[in-house]
Amino acid sequence: MIKNGLFCVVVEHEELKIMIYKLSNAVEREHIEAELGIPFKYPHIYSPTLIINGFNETNLSVVTMQAPYEINYAIWGLMPQNFKEDWHIFQNNANTLNVSLHDLENIRWMKESLRQRRCLIIVSGFYTHLLHNGGTSTYHLYKPSQRPFMLAGVYNILEDGFYCSALITSSGNTSISSYHDLSNMVPVVIRNEDMGFWLSKDTSLDQIRPYIEKPPKVNLKAELINNGIFSESLSYTPDIRNFNIKN
Repeated sequence: MIKNGLFCVVVEHEELKIMIYKLSNAVEREHIEAELGIPFKYPHIYSPTLIINGFNETNLSVVTMQAPYEINYAIWGLMPQNFKEDWHIFQNNANTLNVSLHDLENIRWMKESLRQRRCLIIVSGFYTHLLHNGGTSTYHLYKPSQRPFMLAGVYNILEDGFYCSALITSSGNTSISSYHDLSNMVPVVIRNEDMGFWLSKDTSLDQIRPYIEKPPKVNLKAELINNGIFSESLSYTPDIRNFNIKN
C-alpha cells in the first residue's frame, strides 16, 4: 500500500518459528546398526558427532520409505523434489531444518513428502533451551540408556540424487517445555516398535496425523550443560535430571 507518499509492504502475522537446530549422534556405527537391525549403505562415511549444527550444511543418518532396509545420508534442510540450486541459496530464503504438520499439509511442494517420503532420523540426542534469569540454559536430551533413537522426518530427492531432510516438530509433547520454552515445538520421537508403521507405504495420513499431534510416551533424560557447549571445548555441569515425555 502507499502511505504518505511511500510504498509500504504489509506483512501478515506469522507464527514464531524457533527451531531445534542442533542434534547429536555420538554413537558408534556398530551400535546403531545393532539397535535398528539394518546396515549403513556407506559404512565408512559415518563418524560419531556430538554436535550436528543445522546452520552448516551437514548430513544426517536416515532410514527412508524408499529403502527401509538400510541407513543412508540426507542433507539437513528440506528442499523441493528435484531441486537444482545450492543448499545455501535455498536455506537463506526458507529455513527448513524443522517442519510442522501444518507446513506439510499446506505448503504445496511439501505435501507429497509427508505422504510418500517419510523417514527416520537417527540421533543420540538433541539440544533445547530454557529461559532462565535473563538468559538461556541449554539442555541435552537423550535416552537414559544412551542408545540411539529416531526422530520423525520427511525427505525429498534432489536432481543430483542426494537426499535432503527435515525434522517434523509438534506441540504434542507438552512436558518437554520444562526444558524448552523458547518454543512449544519439539521433535517427534519414533519408538523402535513404530519403525514399520512410520515407513510403510500402507500407513495413511489419517494414521500419521494423530501420531504427530500426540506422540507416544518416550523416556528421555535432560542434562543441563554449559552454554559453551557449542564452542570447541565442551563441559558438563552436574545438574542431571530425568523426565518423561508424556502423552
